Amino acid sequence: MKLSSKTEYAVLALLELGQKFGKGFVLSRQIAEKRNIPVSFLDKILLTLKNAGIIISVRGAAGGHYLARNPDEVGVREIIELFEGSLAPSDCVNERISFSPLCPSESSCVVKKLWQKMYDAMLTSMEDVTLQNLISDETSAKKSQSKTVKAG
Repeated sequence: MKLSSKTEYAVLALLELGQKFGKGFVLSRQIAEKRNIPVSFLDKILLTLKNAGIIISVRGAAGGHYLARNPDEVGVREIIELFEGSLAPSDCVNERISFSPLCPSESSCVVKKLWQKMYDAMLTSMEDVTLQNLISDETSAKKSQSKTVKAG
């Protein structure tokens, strides 16, 4: 599975907002500069995140963007599915489709079993990953990099 640039930028923008969680609103241009995201593209991403209730956006001099929930309550799967749709590799294993087209070989279909195994493994690998996990990983990576630079 290849994620779109929109999804990657959304995660980066949320990382920035997560780093600033509890510290007030953050301007779009600050997010764009810090995370190297084109501003016009970022505005569309932020609107999608706002409409999904993941962030709060306020216009005006004291405005900006703010996470609507604690970073440990925002799942990575939620973000990816917001921008990519279902992660199911095939419609036959997509739980979002309420009807399943009748497949004459469904009961013995090895391909469906393969798709289901792939899908289950992917969901399991990201099930408990939150924005807070990514923030912690990023903070640790920066500390390690800082120690390496000082030691060198």
